[in-house]
Amino acid sequence: MQTFLVVVHDFTDDEALGRRLSTRPTHLAEATRRRTGGQLVSGGAILDADGKMIGSALVVNAESRDKVIELLRTDPYSTQRAWDLSTAQIYAYREAEF
Repeated sequence: MQTFLVVVHDFTDDEALGRRLSTRPTHLAEATRRRTGGQLVSGGAILDADGKMIGSALVVNAESRDKVIELLRTDPYSTQRAWDLSTAQIYAYREAEF
């Protein structure tokens, strides 16, 4: 199992924020399920200078980069067109021990 840092931005059309907000309860339920299952380590919204949600940052555990992409594709934010997966950046990640 590997750990990955993921940054993915939302679509930028006028309806993108509305899609994100209407999908948020379903997305959070799925995130909770994935966290309980050990796939999702942490996650949260990326905000612009005005505090508007414009994307997400995630730390996930997966067998491969392809599995991370699969996880992203099946997330409600993707299926409901909040996330623009063409912007997804996926990095191998190791958390520092303090």
